[in-house]
Amino acid sequence: MNITGTARHAGVTVEVAPGGALRTLELTADALRTGGPRLADTILHAVREAAAEANERARRALETELGDLGGTELSSLGLGSEKDLADRAEDTTPDTWRV
Repeated sequence: MNITGTARHAGVTVEVAPGGALRTLELTADALRTGGPRLADTILHAVREAAAEANERARRALETELGDLGGTELSSLGLGSEKDLADRAEDTTPDTWRV
């Protein structure tokens, strides 16, 4: 199973693995024209959002396979939930992963 999260903002598209490891990064010409500091902020925002999505998907997959491990154990794996960003991931979670 290949679990990832994707986010798009202002010409920046990222795909990350659970924990936030960057898998792909795409920048449009418009994104590049925004300048270094703004581009960096946009990339970091997109990575954070995509990581929350990937983490939520991984957390749900683990809970489905291993039962409810509780927040502490999953957080120690780097799969804690950021509520504001995890809500977006909930909308993309396949029904077959729902408990």
